[in-house]
Amino acid sequence: MSVSITNIRSAEVNEWDTIWQNCTYATFFHSREWAEIWEVYKKGKMKPDPKLFEFSDGLKALLPLSRQTSFLGLTNSYFSSPAGTFGGWISLDNLKMDHARLLVSYMVGLGHLTWRLNPYNDLACNSGAPITREDETHTLNLSHGFDDIFRKMTKGHRSAVRKAIRSGVEIKIATTLEDWKYYYQVYQDSLQRWGDRASSHYGWEMFHEMHRRHSPNIKLWLATHSDQIVAGALCFYSLKQAIYWHGAGFEEFFNMRPVNLIICEAIKEACKQGYSWFDFNPSGPKEGVKNFKKSFGAQPSQCGIVQSSSKIHDFFKIISPALRKK
Repeated sequence: MSVSITNIRSAEVNEWDTIWQNCTYATFFHSREWAEIWEVYKKGKMKPDPKLFEFSDGLKALLPLSRQTSFLGLTNSYFSSPAGTFGGWISLDNLKMDHARLLVSYMVGLGHLTWRLNPYNDLACNSGAPITREDETHTLNLSHGFDDIFRKMTKGHRSAVRKAIRSGVEIKIATTLEDWKYYYQVYQDSLQRWGDRASSHYGWEMFHEMHRRHSPNIKLWLATHSDQIVAGALCFYSLKQAIYWHGAGFEEFFNMRPVNLIICEAIKEACKQGYSWFDFNPSGPKEGVKNFKKSFGAQPSQCGIVQSSSKIHDFFKIISPALRKK
C-alpha cells in the first residue's frame, strides 16, 4: 500500500517546539528559535512558515521553512533554513523512503528554494534529492568520550592547548551584554583581516538578538587573557548535536593559541553533557580551514545544497534593474 500526503497545514508553535526538542537528527537550525532570530535580523522581511505534513499511514513530519517575499510581494523565496544552514524535515515518527520522496517533491515544487541537506538525517541524504552543489561539513563523533578524542587530536593541537593554558588563557561563557559587544569588536577586527575572504558579514543586530534571548541552546564561548577577551566561538545546541557556527579572534594573541583551547573546551563540555556530535560547520573552498578541523579528528560528512527556482522569480530578477532605473 503506497503512502500519500493527506494534509498539509501550518504548524503550531508547540508542535514545532515539541518535535524539534525530541527529534534525534534535528539541529539548532531546525528550531523555531533560529527562524525567529532571522525574522528579527531581517526586520520581518523573512518570516517563519513551518508546515506540518500528515500521511495516509498516520505518520507526521514537520518542515521548518522561512519565506521571504520579493518584488513588491509578487514572488516568494523559501529557505529550508536561513543562511544556508542544515534544513529539511524533522519528525518523531519512523519515516520511510516513501515519506522522504513525497517531502522532497513538495520542497522542490515550492519554486525558489534553498535547502542544505542535514547530514544527520540519513533518509534525506539517500532520498535522491536533486543536489545542485556538493558540499561537506566536518563532524566529530563524541561517543568514545573526550579523553579518547584528545588523544587522537594531532600533536600540534594538543601542544597548542597546553601552550594556551601555560600562557594564562582562560575560557568562560558570555553572560553579559558587554561580553557580547566585545566579541562583536573582535569579529569586526577579524573581518578587516579577512577582507574579501570573509564568507559572510553579520551586523550587531544578529548578536544582540541572540544575547537578548538568554537561550540555553546558544553559547558564546570566550577566551580571555588578563581579563581581556581575545577570541570567541559561538556554538548552537539541539538534542544530540553541538555546532560551532561562528568564531573570531585578535591576531596579536594567536601565538597563545586561544582558539584551540576554546574549541577543545567546547568539545569537552559537549561530551560531558551527552551530545553525540560536535559539528564544525561547512568550510566552503577553504582547504586550510578544513585541515584545521580535521586535526581535531573531525571527519567530512556530505551536506549537499538543493537550489531550485521559478520562472516568475527569474523573470522579475531580470527586469527589476530596468524597473528600478525607470
